[in-house]
Amino acid sequence: MPKKEKEASRKEFIVEAEEILEALTIDIQQLEGSVRKNTVRPELINKIFREFHSLKGISGMLGFERVSAFTHELEGTLDRLRLGKLELTELAVDVLFQALDLLNRMVSEAGTSEEEQTDPSPVLRKINELTSGQSVVQEGGFPELNLDDQTIKSFTEYEEHRLRENLKKQLNLFSIRLMLDSSTFDQELRTIAETLSNHGEIISTLPSFEKEVGPNIMVFRLIFGTLETLETVIQILERDDVEVTSLHKESKQKQPTGEEELDIEKVVDASLKSLSRTVRVDIQKLDEVMNIIGELVIIKAVITNLSREISSMPGMSSVGISILRAAVDLEKKLNELQRSVIQIRLVPIGQIYSKLSRIIRKLSRETNKRIELHFYGEDTELDKVMIEQLSDPLMHIIRNAIDHGIEQPEERKRSGKAEVGSIQLSAFQRGNNVVIQIQDDGRGIQLKKVQDLARKRGLIAKNHKIDMNECIDLIFSPGFSSSEYVTELSGRGIGLDVVKKNIADLKGTINVTSENGKGTRFEIILPITLAIIQALIIRTSGRKYAVPLSSVSETVRIHKSEIQTVERKEVYYLRDKTLPLIRVSEAFKLPITNHRDKLFVVVVKIGEQSAGLIVEEMLGQQEIVIKTMGEKLKNIPGIAGAAEIGEQKPILVLDAESLVEKATGGKLKVT
Repeated sequence: MPKKEKEASRKEFIVEAEEILEALTIDIQQLEGSVRKNTVRPELINKIFREFHSLKGISGMLGFERVSAFTHELEGTLDRLRLGKLELTELAVDVLFQALDLLNRMVSEAGTSEEEQTDPSPVLRKINELTSGQSVVQEGGFPELNLDDQTIKSFTEYEEHRLRENLKKQLNLFSIRLMLDSSTFDQELRTIAETLSNHGEIISTLPSFEKEVGPNIMVFRLIFGTLETLETVIQILERDDVEVTSLHKESKQKQPTGEEELDIEKVVDASLKSLSRTVRVDIQKLDEVMNIIGELVIIKAVITNLSREISSMPGMSSVGISILRAAVDLEKKLNELQRSVIQIRLVPIGQIYSKLSRIIRKLSRETNKRIELHFYGEDTELDKVMIEQLSDPLMHIIRNAIDHGIEQPEERKRSGKAEVGSIQLSAFQRGNNVVIQIQDDGRGIQLKKVQDLARKRGLIAKNHKIDMNECIDLIFSPGFSSSEYVTELSGRGIGLDVVKKNIADLKGTINVTSENGKGTRFEIILPITLAIIQALIIRTSGRKYAVPLSSVSETVRIHKSEIQTVERKEVYYLRDKTLPLIRVSEAFKLPITNHRDKLFVVVVKIGEQSAGLIVEEMLGQQEIVIKTMGEKLKNIPGIAGAAEIGEQKPILVLDAESLVEKATGGKLKVT
């Protein structure tokens, strides 16, 4: 296969496989819960079987033989489970989870050119042990039912299994004879199936060949299991051309009590992918479109500036006004186009929830801790690229919560807590930002432990006692870890400093609140997209800068005399609260060119902490496209990037977070 075609097949496979694996994660988690409660629905097992079968199909079709071979082995196990030949236990579900983890690694390897490949043999051994160690013997015929031999022979193996399961649960079994018009029978049959599925399980749908019926009539026979009585089933159907008879040789029917759980298989009307209105688009193509929009925004700014200059020329005011009106219309259309492309790039954050739940389940077993995970705000949308880059920071925070936060069941019991720990992941929109909160109900950040480790490593003086603010600073220090041993879970020297850097790369911020004995909360605040942002244009020392508007809470104008000094740092009392100040000109070692008494203060807020940027002029708001500074200049403190505002020369975009940290001594506010 040519290299280009091979790469296209690889991309197609990764997209399809990731969708299937994400659905499998949700379904197997649901299966695990229903196994514990003994409320397993047969359609759920069928759905899982079909998903593994689909993965096997696309991997085989596109030439990914390792995935195809493994899913083939797994498919046999699923088939035995759905046919009742293998008992569905928690051990079986655990094997499915191990298989799912292995498939995720295989698909990840398929997306790269790495030669190292995960060995599937340990999981295959588990599958073989499961299938060889259990065997459910199926009984003979159905002597208790009025079923002729021809009907029994027409049952598939799965239908026969479901009939036995309905008998075990002592459900009422009925034969429903339908006479349908041949021109509309498919729609009528689907409607009847949907109605009946709300009250029980359609075990089999059999066509019946009867000579005495008319030429345009088709006859079907449904085998239906339910808690409902014969009279109720007739009322549910509400049709005159239906015959309902009991299949039990004894006419006694089980009466519904309202207290029993009914295990039914709903008819899922699967839609063909070819009928879907969804089109898959490579994210790189959307990046290209967004870059073009960004360039158009810059061109629009140039046209706006030129129109103003033309308007000021003698005899050219009308031309300038016409151009300015055209620029305004262009701006409206660009805004609409920008919003549309951003909406296309947005995906629900629930996509990472399913991946995280697998990790939490695995880690809780490894640490012998019982942990419940609660998700909220799965539908909150974020840029696709940001979702991908957010996975690792969230995973690291959750690992920390499990390793350091959540106590062992015995310890929780002694402290009056429930034995099962809780980790809550919430996402919601706040203005133009998305907020993600990770809350655990563990022991909280141990101040003394962090202090002792900091003293041991020489990060603080031996006689210095830290407060919670300093404690937060220390846990974000490079390489700081409170793990005593290197384990699979933590202690690898990769700490929260990496998490903080990753969040900063996404133009976001991270805040921590902790309460001893009650738990810790991490709050991540991110822009919805990194493409085009609103910015406040300011000028100081004769140079223009842009401040992202998402960081600006307000602007105030003050007199120089209102600036006070506390501990050799300039502050301003804003509504009786101390606001640390930083002069932008001093931050970048620029000469002071404005000696007027009045100054502007741009109040920027990062999480719970605020600071004021002293500037000389404010020039208004404008949309900007942030461009990176390149490898050599990208780590300059206080600078987030560069932007073009239509004057055909770039200006610098200020990094509000690093400036606030500088003004506040690098401390985050902790409550």
